[in-house]
Amino acid sequence: LARPLAIPKDFDNNSVYGLYLQGKNNISFKDYIKAEENLLACLQKDPNYAPAVVDLATLQIRKLQYKEAVTTASTALSINTYDPAANFYYAVANLHLENITDAKDGFDIAASSVEYRSSSYTELSKIYFREKNIDKAIEYGEKSLINNQYNIQSLQLLAVIYRLQNNNTKAKEILSTLNNLDPLNHFIGFEKYLLDKSAASKTQ
Repeated sequence: LARPLAIPKDFDNNSVYGLYLQGKNNISFKDYIKAEENLLACLQKDPNYAPAVVDLATLQIRKLQYKEAVTTASTALSINTYDPAANFYYAVANLHLENITDAKDGFDIAASSVEYRSSSYTELSKIYFREKNIDKAIEYGEKSLINNQYNIQSLQLLAVIYRLQNNNTKAKEILSTLNNLDPLNHFIGFEKYLLDKSAASKTQ
């Protein structure tokens, strides 16, 4: 391979970008404590370095610090209101705080990015399902599958919706798809039981 394997000798690991990269790599290796240290060191040098601000918000969400995550993500949004990652994590944190309007707003904008589109549509589908807006829940659930046909969360939600609508044909079709993707998923067997309530499906 021609891919370079060594970092440039004159690259400054303690620069704003260097500290950010270290934090990013720490997150990849699930060393979240070290990641936070590096991201905070980065932001000490440049408090408005948006990529580091966004990654810090993700760490705060992992620590269940949702109010802090909203504040942090809002800083990134004040720099670039259309930043997909900032919008996604702003929405996630707001969703946990039951700020549903702000969550919808964040997911809507995050969906402009291919990277966050399927996940954002899934979350919007869940929100509309909770609000009993079934048409919207189906719409966003199906839209999430356009970008990721293997989106198990959306498939599960759609299976539930179609069962509740007594659309057994569609529900079984989705359960069959799920079974191909994740045959050990206990959701599938339980939903099959809820569809027909037979003794055989209960045993299975």
